[in-house]
Amino acid sequence: MSEHISRRQLIAAGTAAAGVCSSGNLLAQGAAPAKGQVPLKNVWGEDFMMQWTPPENVKRDLTPGPTPIRISCEAFGLRLPRAGRSGPDQPQSIGDAVKRVRDGGYSAVEAPTNAVNDLTDSQIRELRAALQEFDVEFYTIHVWTNLTHPDPAIKERNIRTYITNIEAAERAGVKNIVMHTGGADPQNQDKPHPLNWSRALWEEAVANTKKVIAATSGSKVNLGFEAVNSHNNNTPQSHVRLKQDVGSDRVKVTLDPTNMFHPGVYFRSAELLNTCFELLGEDIVVAHAKDIQWTSMTPALSEGFVLGEGVMDYEVYLTHLSRLKYPRCLLIEHLKDAAMYEKSHDFLKQTAARLGVKLYA
Repeated sequence: MSEHISRRQLIAAGTAAAGVCSSGNLLAQGAAPAKGQVPLKNVWGEDFMMQWTPPENVKRDLTPGPTPIRISCEAFGLRLPRAGRSGPDQPQSIGDAVKRVRDGGYSAVEAPTNAVNDLTDSQIRELRAALQEFDVEFYTIHVWTNLTHPDPAIKERNIRTYITNIEAAERAGVKNIVMHTGGADPQNQDKPHPLNWSRALWEEAVANTKKVIAATSGSKVNLGFEAVNSHNNNTPQSHVRLKQDVGSDRVKVTLDPTNMFHPGVYFRSAELLNTCFELLGEDIVVAHAKDIQWTSMTPALSEGFVLGEGVMDYEVYLTHLSRLKYPRCLLIEHLKDAAMYEKSHDFLKQTAARLGVKLYA
């Protein structure tokens, strides 16, 4: 390998590798890092084995910043009243829906795809008033649809879904939507496909993102792309490259470090988090909280664990979030029952208190 490599070449190499390199390092070995890049130390044994042990003296600066973090929870997403729905869990009004979030102990809420598209102007005013009354931040709409679907008709419909949800977010005063580059499998966008890391699919994701931005020109809503292990956007470097190639400052990051995990970084989450925050910084507009375990001999990485029961370094994660310039919302997600969400919430509160990191309200 040459002694020097450009920032763009390094990012391209990281994207092409889809987050996997034989040595287990997060960035190319032996490269002289350009400004803003995070070099990772070589580790013993890289010349003869796939070395996934963390190097000694990994940087874990736990000095907290002054910025509080708002905690959100998938189990307490925005559930608005709908005609024809009834039952004890159904909110009676928009105000009741927002109060439910605050009563659950959370100060932020997200909504699923199309959740607010059909709200009238008076309902939008009612929603905004309730959010202000209960001091809950409605920070994102999570649009889960395939930006690069192989069927042209479905792909165009999906692009339209992103556009309509951005327009709805604008009306509701929501600053971000969550987006994904998608995949080539026609049935399941999360299923690995050999074309997912092809140059053609990358360029299609870039082109389709440009379509969404052009169709919503003038909007201030951020496009917070979330990494997904099986998509071509699955490293900190690919987030940087995506923004560069699209050429819009509206391309931001929904940070989900668990979705960047592979065996080479399994025991190196502190380094992964350091890289994310040093490369992406204030472009991180939303954050997700999950934990992960390697559950079998072959690389089967499973999420869905109570926070603190896996290998994610939440001390480093919370510390970095507290150093950003304005409060970010951290979503606890993908757990199977209320007890697991409660334990995870308690873990975040206890960890933050130990570090001196402020959680909002």
